[in-house]
Amino acid sequence: MGPNALKTIGHSNLQIETFLDILYHHHINCIIDLRSSPYSRYNPQFNRETLKTDLEINEIEYIFMGDRLGARYEDKKLIFDNGKVDFDKVKDLPSFIAGIESLINKTNTGLTISLMCAEKNPFYCHRFVLISRALTGKNIDIKHILSDKSTASQEELEEKLLNKYTDKSPQMFLFEPVKSRTELLDSAYKKHNMHIGHI
Repeated sequence: MGPNALKTIGHSNLQIETFLDILYHHHINCIIDLRSSPYSRYNPQFNRETLKTDLEINEIEYIFMGDRLGARYEDKKLIFDNGKVDFDKVKDLPSFIAGIESLINKTNTGLTISLMCAEKNPFYCHRFVLISRALTGKNIDIKHILSDKSTASQEELEEKLLNKYTDKSPQMFLFEPVKSRTELLDSAYKKHNMHIGHI
């Protein structure tokens, strides 16, 4: 990866040995934990202190940033009527902006970094919809590590997003003004956010 590149990964219910094997495959030597609550009743191997120890034994740095870049918020001003967190409002929070700047600075340290959350599929995680979107706007290249060790780019997931939420029927083109790709993508992100935003 280049100096302005990051990867992401979801730990899901992997065994720690499998998780480490994936990190080795991608030469990851720094994990940045994006989870608001870095604990799991069902996967205790990913509890914050346990994971930090196992990573550092294997010479992988662990950094917790879930306090600034997590997906869970209780402030009602940040919540949609359906109870989901509005990521468009989160991205303007001073704490979030500071977290993104910290990530960008970390890319210049020579480490091979992966952002980590719990969700296996990046498409359904805030690491794609919120964090990576903010980073690509700052010219950071994002690759999402998948369960088979392959990767998907942010652009590939955005195409999936457009295909899922963009109406391609003839009526759309007859009765609505033509929208740019940016406008369509903004709308798709918003719709997806309404489905996956945590509370």
